[in-house]
Amino acid sequence: MAIRNTRLVIKNSVTPSQTLPSSGILQGEGLVNLGDGILFFSGGTAGSPTWVQSDNPTSGYFEVGSNLYQLKIRDKIISYSGVTNLSGKFLSGTTSGFVLADISDIADSVDSYTTGATWNPNILTIELNNGKPNVNVTIDSFTALTINGNLDVTGTETVNDLTITGTGLYNTTATGTNPNEIVNYSSLTGFSLINDVYVTGNTLTPATDFTNTQQALLEYHGTPIGGPYVIDTLDTFTTGGTYDNNTALITFDKNDGSNYTVDLSSLDLNDTFVTGGTVSYVGPDGTLTLTRNDNVDITITGITDVAVTGFSYNPSTNTFTITDNDGGSYPAQFTSVSGLSFSNLTQGRVVYVGTGGLLTDEAGFTYDENTNTLGVENIDASGDVTIQGSLTVFGPSVSAFTSNLYVEDPNITLNYNPTGSTTVTSVNAGLTIQDGNGVSSGDVNFDIVRMQNLTGLTSNEVPSVSEYTGLTGYANRGFITQLNDIIIRSTDVTDGGSAGDINGVRVLAEFDILSGGFY
Repeated sequence: MAIRNTRLVIKNSVTPSQTLPSSGILQGEGLVNLGDGILFFSGGTAGSPTWVQSDNPTSGYFEVGSNLYQLKIRDKIISYSGVTNLSGKFLSGTTSGFVLADISDIADSVDSYTTGATWNPNILTIELNNGKPNVNVTIDSFTALTINGNLDVTGTETVNDLTITGTGLYNTTATGTNPNEIVNYSSLTGFSLINDVYVTGNTLTPATDFTNTQQALLEYHGTPIGGPYVIDTLDTFTTGGTYDNNTALITFDKNDGSNYTVDLSSLDLNDTFVTGGTVSYVGPDGTLTLTRNDNVDITITGITDVAVTGFSYNPSTNTFTITDNDGGSYPAQFTSVSGLSFSNLTQGRVVYVGTGGLLTDEAGFTYDENTNTLGVENIDASGDVTIQGSLTVFGPSVSAFTSNLYVEDPNITLNYNPTGSTTVTSVNAGLTIQDGNGVSSGDVNFDIVRMQNLTGLTSNEVPSVSEYTGLTGYANRGFITQLNDIIIRSTDVTDGGSAGDINGVRVLAEFDILSGGFY
């Protein structure tokens, strides 16, 4: 296909010495640091010769251009800064870079070495050859000092936080003149490690009753003063109990010979319950006789045989009133009724209030209790409508006369048929924006077309149709639109009607085609 001119902007940064990314970069991808003027390419270290990697980061990138790291010269340098005769020359570092200098200018003083060293408190003096001035180094402290030989400390120096990983020996006998001095315990009299007395365990003698005390005989390393010692404890517990049926008392005995009692007289230990009952009437008055399992009857009198004598309904207050033979009246107001049956209604239809306030139904307003489905031929909702489940429409069209449409689904399927193939209708499927070109009836389309049917203005503006092998498949179909440009990266998606509202970048211009690579 015809390839038009395009502009490639590689990944870049304007921050000097910006750290290169450690992931998400493809092999061979270019990166440029506009602050340092360095171009990098990502890649591996394989190849012949092996390329020198950059130092930012230490691996995975290669610098392109004059700013090189770890430069390797395959042959000798035959000229430098325009000088071709390099005999007797060497590179000398200056504040402005490397320059050529004569080797004869190198003074003998360059060859310097140490002839000796002396130490005064905090000052190390290094002596040099040929009478050169001594070098004095002041040492106030050491960090992480390692001494492989012997360390001799004299005087009154103070050492803080001294850690000895091996065996530390102190061979000086304590004088007692300083309370903080280190003591060599081998010089102390009457001191031995075996004199450290401590408890190592105990031997327990359990108690079988209160007369036998439970004892724990402590065991020691060494002999304690006044010991060994024994810990005595008493084991007191309940051994049994006796119940007196006459007094309802339980007497509990303990192993120490004492006892205590619990009074159960307030507890009903018998399971007494009602087994049945009978009701007898003399006139309107009745008596209820209950029979228990212990043959003791309970009689309840004053029972009245009350019967309903009337039932009325007041439609103005929606109130039902029940009256009885005892002069009682029981009104009840109904706000809803369930389970009623009406002979003039048809099963499966929804009941509503019709003409004259009468309940009625019709064939176009139904409800299936088995599938929990409501059937309605026409719906006219003037307010908000919320559908908690799915919405299925089998009509020829769906119209939404709304200023805002919000769809949560991130992927909308067009040309959908759940029961059959839609390959025939897929051509020309897409989106249409009414009056999208700003002129009445100037609709804008984003539709699918067959690329073999493509024609154009000139041969340079249309790719050869011979590359399309058929009328089906991803490679043989494309999107078509009447628009000439596509804009991306705009910070404002609203066209305010004046220049400067849309500040993005045009990525596809008229007649431009971006090459997608080889296949």
